[in-house]
Amino acid sequence: MRQTEKLLQGLKWRCIRGELPREVTQVAYDSRKVEPGALFVCIQGSRQDGHAFIREAVERGAAAILTEKDVIDEEQINQINNLRKVNNLREICVLETKDTRAALASISRQWFDNPQENLKIIGVTGTKGKTSTAWMIWKMFTAAGQKSGLIGTIEVCYDTWQQKIRNTTPESYELYEILRKMVDQGCQYVVMEVSSQALKLHRVDGIMFDAAVFTNLREDHIGAGEHADFTEYMACKQRLFCQCRTGIFNQDDPYWQEMWRGSSCEKVLTYGFSRQADYCADRVQLLRGSDRLGVQYHLNRYRTGKNQGEMEAASENSWNVVVNAPGKFSIYNSLAAISVAEQYQIPEEAIEKALHTLQVPGRIEMLPVSPRFIVIVDYAHNAMALDALLRTLRDYHPGRIICIFGCGGNRAAERRFQMGEVAGRLADLVVVTTDNPREEDPEKIADEICLGLEAAKGKYGRIPDREQAIAYGISHAKPGDIVVIAGKGHETYQEINGEKYPMDDRKLAMKCKVW
Repeated sequence: MRQTEKLLQGLKWRCIRGELPREVTQVAYDSRKVEPGALFVCIQGSRQDGHAFIREAVERGAAAILTEKDVIDEEQINQINNLRKVNNLREICVLETKDTRAALASISRQWFDNPQENLKIIGVTGTKGKTSTAWMIWKMFTAAGQKSGLIGTIEVCYDTWQQKIRNTTPESYELYEILRKMVDQGCQYVVMEVSSQALKLHRVDGIMFDAAVFTNLREDHIGAGEHADFTEYMACKQRLFCQCRTGIFNQDDPYWQEMWRGSSCEKVLTYGFSRQADYCADRVQLLRGSDRLGVQYHLNRYRTGKNQGEMEAASENSWNVVVNAPGKFSIYNSLAAISVAEQYQIPEEAIEKALHTLQVPGRIEMLPVSPRFIVIVDYAHNAMALDALLRTLRDYHPGRIICIFGCGGNRAAERRFQMGEVAGRLADLVVVTTDNPREEDPEKIADEICLGLEAAKGKYGRIPDREQAIAYGISHAKPGDIVVIAGKGHETYQEINGEKYPMDDRKLAMKCKVW
């Protein structure tokens, strides 16, 4: 139970009906979870609008409703009151504010007693590389014995506690609940993936990030339910750097200065292949074993950082870095992670250990299926990601690349042709199978993928059953080949007609283990 006025501290709001309750028992934004005496916050989502569920919240006993300005009218307010005409029960309190998502973040901070103030939080944003970079940073901190938590696409975890989440960055109420749990268990550092949607929808409002990383920016996440255009997408990403102390940027990305411009960063570091970067990679070597791929490079540290409008003197030192993951993007991700780790005096031995043993679940995850060829599970689920993955693998001169993938239903249909075309150009054999068809016909999705494959004159087959498709691809691999199982990565389910059935590409691949 919390005092209502304290929860609303710092918010601009007005009471449009009823009397503000002295206390509320709960904060909820899902009407199905409302308990008697709760404050129900109506937020608008891409599929549902919380204002449409006010009746259910009131019937469940909500004491107060927080609405968005001008969304509900007088008639709806009267309908709410009619639901509560019970003896000795005052009329429901209805509050109004400009943006209920921003309000939910503010209220959640107060409800969980501002846990962010007791943590050093490191945010990672960008179109690609968020998950791998955040995982690397977290592994470096844990290897150094630091009490560190992780919040991201794969999982939320601290010490022995783990939790699955639906979004890359949780809704603000869940986020502050997680941070409170971490603080209570003694956590000191949190590494968090910060998506553009999280920034757009105020999920991380109120957090001053101790450090924030920018990986890269490409045209993605644009369309219904995401971003109106690239300009909005970029502007949302940039918000992270208006609430951080140290900004760490990929200097090779053409948009890095846009990210920096107007930021609140007191200190700025850069990384990349550019000699102007603070952390610069050169002398790259690709590493290949019978069942492993990796990369080695020479790391040069040229500067100690930049302040706004100021360049500090160079102080060069260097060392060789080995990463247990392939390709140029693994170099970028590790450079970002090293840049962060060194700001917190993480020892070089801990950094090396994390990178030598690196295995990010579902991100270029190499499985010990056979000593004669390489099997990789990866989350690449659009043309951009699949193109980058297959081009990277081509650099290792495999005998053949066998690519097994499908496309998700209820997602942009143009993705299917594009992914088919990419796979047809860059793989030697493609096995088209089922991903998460959701409410769509899997055969129709496969037909659209095959149009792209045919346009690229690719060699392919169709096996709708994903387990059988994986078994086929692995059984046809020859010494020196690379088998890529793309699209689902770390996911442990397959979604069909609203139901999620257990399925894990990694387990299915390991069932095909050969010697």
